Parts: sequence; structure tokens; C-alpha cells
Amino acid sequence: MYDVVDQRRVISFTIAIILSILAFLGPAAILLPLKTGFITPEAEMIGTSGWSLITGGIGFLALASVFVLFAVMEDKKKKWTISLALFAVGALGILLTLKDYYYYTPEHFVINGPFTLTSQVYEWTDFEMVTENLAKEGGTLFVESLEFKMKDGRTYQFDRGRMLQRYQPIVNAVTASGGEHIRNGG
Repeated sequence: MYDVVDQRRVISFTIAIILSILAFLGPAAILLPLKTGFITPEAEMIGTSGWSLITGGIGFLALASVFVLFAVMEDKKKKWTISLALFAVGALGILLTLKDYYYYTPEHFVINGPFTLTSQVYEWTDFEMVTENLAKEGGTLFVESLEFKMKDGRTYQFDRGRMLQRYQPIVNAVTASGGEHIRNGG
């Protein structure tokens, strides 16, 4: 017959294993759909940075570590202190993943970059310039990166993700509002 303590350890390890697996799958399979579900339905395109997957993975691993500690550590004071710190890291990692996004609607562009909790909303007239950085590979011209320069002095660069596939409406909206469109390279 199993002891209650042993059952708790088995359950803690099981939860830790599940959370460890979620560290690799959860940010894309759970947190990304959850995040996009709360963004306005008018959004024509929603994207996120690569950091979003990393912070979410770290968050899930920190939560998994909490359960490992509960299974192996005997000193209650030390266990609770370290567990609370790891729980805070886990919650922060998951929160940063949920708050890392960008999207555009016909009226504006919204960005909440990596490691920030507040978003910036830009009207199309707030764009100073959109720069396409082009490259050529095997005779094929492609967009290597995009750069958005804003009138408030901020610059946003996108070198991967959905933005490189669906940015043309942004270029059209910016140029229609008096902003510049530049193509470099090629």
C-alpha cells in the first residue's frame, strides 16, 4: 500500500512532466490562440515575436520546477520560498507571452513588444516611413525585413513572422496618409 506522501510525490512529478512538455508546445498551442481570442475581431492580421515562445516556455518550465520542488524538498521554509519565486517567474513568463503581439486594423496599428506589458496604438498618420529591406537568393527577390519608423522616434523591425507575409495593407495605408515607403536592396 502506498503512503500519502508517496502519492503526493507521484502527482507532483506527473504535473511537472506535463508542464515540462507544455513548455515546448504550450506557448504556440495554448497561449497563442488564447491571446488572439482577446484581440479585436477587426484585426486583419495578428502576429507575435519569437520571444513570445521563449518567455512562455520559461514560464511553463518554472511552474514545472515548483512541482518538482514539492516532490523532493523536505525543508518547508526553503521549499515555499523557492517555490514562490519560481511561481512568480512562471507567471511573469506566461504573462509576457500573452502580452507580446502586434496587429493592424483598417484604422490603426497596435504593437505590444516583447518584455513589455503596455501596448502602443498608432494611427496611419503616426508612421513616418515603412522600409522594405530586400535580398536576392538564387535569382529570387524577397523581403528580408521590414522597418517601421514612427513620428514619435520609435522604430520597429520585423525580420520574420506573419508581418513579412501580410504587410502590404500597412504600406498602402501609410502612403495614403502621407508616409514614405522605401525599398532597399535587391
